[in-house]
Amino acid sequence: MQLCERCKKKAAQTYIRNAGGKEVRLHLCPDCYAELYPVGEDSFFASLLGSSVPAEKTCPACGTSFSSFRSTGLLGCAHCYTAFREELIPTIQYLQGRIRHTGKAQSTDAEEKYDMVRSLVNEREAVKLRLEEARDAKDGMRVKKLEEQLAAITRRLNWEDE
Repeated sequence: MQLCERCKKKAAQTYIRNAGGKEVRLHLCPDCYAELYPVGEDSFFASLLGSSVPAEKTCPACGTSFSSFRSTGLLGCAHCYTAFREELIPTIQYLQGRIRHTGKAQSTDAEEKYDMVRSLVNEREAVKLRLEEARDAKDGMRVKKLEEQLAAITRRLNWEDE
């Protein structure tokens, strides 16, 4: 465990800052970092999060920094939720009142509809192949029948027959 370079008492976290166009790595505890680099009052998200959060913690997947989230309120990718989990929980709870999603539940016939749609998509692809073969064979009657079948499948997929 590395100790803070400033107070030499608490566990340090690595912060990356740009100084004069060069990248500087600081090993400070969150409290010393907050004293040296206070959070700007202009950021709504920064004020919600307080100053004890590491400012340059980054998402390993997309590279979005936590300070970027603090200033914009936008995360870079789905992995950011995992990378910044501990820091995001208080913010989400404050903004939404709870942590767990309590949105609309899946309908009871969703699995049945999914199977039907998957079946129609597979059938449509098979009909397209047969239609192409009929066109190559210049079989006009079969082409017309397959085009009608393809149109019917497409209508069903677009929920036009309900």
